[in-house]
Amino acid sequence: MAFVHGIVIAPDHIRILQNNRTHVQINADKQLFIRGEWQTLNVEDTQLLQQYSQDLRKFVPEIVSIAVDGVELGLSSIEMMFAGVGNKSQQAEWQELVRETTFQWMSRFVRTNEHFYLAPQSLNELDYFLNAELKPQLDNLARHTVGAVWDALRDALRHSDSNFERVDNQEWQSVGQLVERINLGLDAKMIEMEEKSALFCQRMQELDQVEQHLQQRIPALVPYDVLALKH
Repeated sequence: MAFVHGIVIAPDHIRILQNNRTHVQINADKQLFIRGEWQTLNVEDTQLLQQYSQDLRKFVPEIVSIAVDGVELGLSSIEMMFAGVGNKSQQAEWQELVRETTFQWMSRFVRTNEHFYLAPQSLNELDYFLNAELKPQLDNLARHTVGAVWDALRDALRHSDSNFERVDNQEWQSVGQLVERINLGLDAKMIEMEEKSALFCQRMQELDQVEQHLQQRIPALVPYDVLALKH
């Protein structure tokens, strides 16, 4: 089961993307535009469009949130290491380094306030992202990128007379402990995904049925099939 096209969910509209361009837009759950042209709908068409739109609004944000929460969980654990260490300029530099490293992951899932974006992908790909892609890369980031910065800073402070007492009395979190915390959090997200996988499949099947009925009534929508159950 897969999402064939990119989907943007916003409070006042839904957009279906192909090659990063909007081809279908639903305004206020009742107005339909295909390739920029407003489609005249009768009462039954409008009711079906509303159901389709509302189903997307319930389903897509939940999927996006699971992925985004997983990434933010790892990033927040890493960035906690920076709190109170170094000056503001150093902290900003380290945080930017982490964000740049993980930016490519988030091009597939975006959550900004009440706006959500889901790139074309299957549920299996989402599971792979959490289990086989995100987890090892966050581990690697913690061990090699953040770990190197942390160890270098700690060594520098230990050799600094002005900071020696502070360092001597402070509990320093090891990179190993950080990785363990990240893994525990991501494992919880993967369990959540596994527990909801059957429900997600059912929702996708129901959404696909609504989409097929809508396409039968509005043939211009056929090229923009959001769901493909064969993946």
